[in-house]
Order: sequence, then structure tokens, then C-alpha cells
Amino acid sequence: MKRIFIFLNLIIIVVLSACGGNKYDEAIDNVINLEKKDREKDGLDAKEITRDNAIIRVYSGGKYIQVAYNIDETDSKLYYYYEKLGDSYQEMSKMPGSGEDDRLGLDKKTPDYEEIRGEQVD
Repeated sequence: MKRIFIFLNLIIIVVLSACGGNKYDEAIDNVINLEKKDREKDGLDAKEITRDNAIIRVYSGGKYIQVAYNIDETDSKLYYYYEKLGDSYQEMSKMPGSGEDDRLGLDKKTPDYEEIRGEQVD
């Protein structure tokens, strides 16, 4: 009986850990919140700043996060870069809004994690 109890507990732990999302969820949510605060601080509307309206790429095990939003009705996007410093993320300066030829070469690397409009890209 004791073995059955231990086995059931292990099964439950495995099932619950599989439903927990990805390991970058908290970091991505932090960056999205920073984006919202920056927009509000600039007097702009921040309600469109969501994971469902963004392209998000995570590089170097979460050290860098690139976020892109549509800037108008066309397919044009504006890219923002964040770097993890200590326990928090900060927006990186002097990075291209086009998402190309950034000084870290991220546009030439494969991201560790990528999602488009809230859906993970395999």
C-alpha cells in the first residue's frame, strides 16, 4: 500500500510539472510589464502591449529577450531588447528597432524560446 501511495504521488508530480508552462514565462511577463510601464510613462496607450500581440524571442538561457509589436495596420514591427541584470530586466539602449543587425548578433542566432501572438513556435 505504501508503494502505491508513493507511485501515485510521483505520477501527480510529473503531471503537474508538465502543465506548468515554459521556464521563461515569468521573465517574459516581467518584460511585458516593463513595456507597459514605459508606454504609460510616455503618455501612450498600453492596453495593446500583451503577449497575444507580440513576437517574443529569448536568447542565451534568458539573458536577452527581444519583443516586437506591430506599430500600425501594416506588417511593420518595432523591436525592443531587454537584458537580465541581476534579478531584473532592463531595456538595452542603442539597439535597432528593425530587429536586424543588432550589436549582439541575436538576429543571426536561433532563439532558445520563441512565441508569436502567445503561441510557442517549435
